[in-house]
Amino acid sequence: MEQGHIPNAVSVPEGGLDSLKAQFPKYMNAAVILYNQDGDIASAMDAVKTISGWGYKDVSILIGGFQGWEKAGKQIAKGPAASKVTYVRKLMPGEIEIEAFKGALGKPSADLVVLDVRMKSEAAEGVLPNAVNIPLDELEQRIAELPKDKTLVVHCSTGARAEMAYNVLKKLGFKPKYVKAKVEFDEANKGKYTIEE
Repeated sequence: MEQGHIPNAVSVPEGGLDSLKAQFPKYMNAAVILYNQDGDIASAMDAVKTISGWGYKDVSILIGGFQGWEKAGKQIAKGPAASKVTYVRKLMPGEIEIEAFKGALGKPSADLVVLDVRMKSEAAEGVLPNAVNIPLDELEQRIAELPKDKTLVVHCSTGARAEMAYNVLKKLGFKPKYVKAKVEFDEANKGKYTIEE
């Protein structure tokens, strides 16, 4: 891209997308935004289908492409674009890393409560060690059951409800954190679970 590129863009040669698949992040909710020089959406649709087919959930096309970006007066990086995909997921306010969450499970603390906001039917399949289950839809009615002087680390099965619970707890004066992770329990082996992005 001799005329420049959008900062942090990765240049993919025509037909070369499959060669980059191994470099894509394991985090399937990572945002992938595609663009080309002239804004031709039709030519980017195959890439959207390919990347979505790999399991990525947030794949989109930048309308107007590079030319639209440039016309809008946005920042342009000079020189060649990167040829390697690098991705570092930035945590949202209140979010903790999965490894920190796993560490908290391994070392129970008097200053920390793990709060499971999944439905009771989900919790019947298994609960993390030392976790308290209060479903998200019951949280405000049962708020008196939670200590305000401890850090609450909230989880659900994907992180979506945990983030909602975090916002409710924050508004009510608690010190919450939450984890955005896929938490699954093995029904055949009670007590067995996996936590991953």
